[in-house]
Amino acid sequence: MIDYLYDLLANVGYIHPLHPPLTHGPIGAVIVAFLLGIAAKLWPNKNFQQSAYYAVIIAFILYFPTVVLGFLDWQHYYYGAYIYPIRMKIALAAGLLLLLVITLIVGRNPKTPTWIVSTLFSLCLFNVLGLGYFGGQLVYEGRVPEAGERFSQGRQIFIRRCSGCHVNGGNIIYPNLPLRSAPQLESYEQFIRFIRNPRLPNGEKGPMPAFKAKKLSDQHVLELYNYIIHGLAKPTRSSGRKER
Repeated sequence: MIDYLYDLLANVGYIHPLHPPLTHGPIGAVIVAFLLGIAAKLWPNKNFQQSAYYAVIIAFILYFPTVVLGFLDWQHYYYGAYIYPIRMKIALAAGLLLLLVITLIVGRNPKTPTWIVSTLFSLCLFNVLGLGYFGGQLVYEGRVPEAGERFSQGRQIFIRRCSGCHVNGGNIIYPNLPLRSAPQLESYEQFIRFIRNPRLPNGEKGPMPAFKAKKLSDQHVLELYNYIIHGLAKPTRSSGRKER
């Protein structure tokens, strides 16, 4: 079901994750609340604290669709892999929800001291900065190298199917097993056998899903293979291989 949604979006030209664009909503609202909280301390006779409270309400409302889309991206691009940045984002997201609820409860009372509400705004701000930091780790460590126009189709397949776990040809789940130097790249035949039935070096089934033909055709696997060996693989490994 999740793959169907992303495939549908890809068919209309949208091949990017769904979560990042929406993160600006709750993060921006928290930043606005923090700044208004500072203004409320400087000019206590104004309505800055009430405005800050409204900003927290907006952050709370936008929190839920942002988390839902983040979960969908996690399942689609990372196949639910419980990697460190994801673990931190889950913990921080849970903490942010708790902070927002506390702020909404405490901030309802106009007699609540300004310093208490401002402290909550600050905690929310530090939380979203942490979320942004670990989100940035996923984004900027997940850059996908160019490899020429003739490999663009394979690159798009890699972005949609592989880049979540194999950022820059590495392996965020098993760093000692980078894609760029994998023995399965020695030939297309080895590569497609592995794609159809991936196994760890000890023969056990790992977290990588099997890409059956109905999900990734032989032609798509070939395009993916050509992109990997020309755009990601180490020269020492790819020098003896020819494009198919």
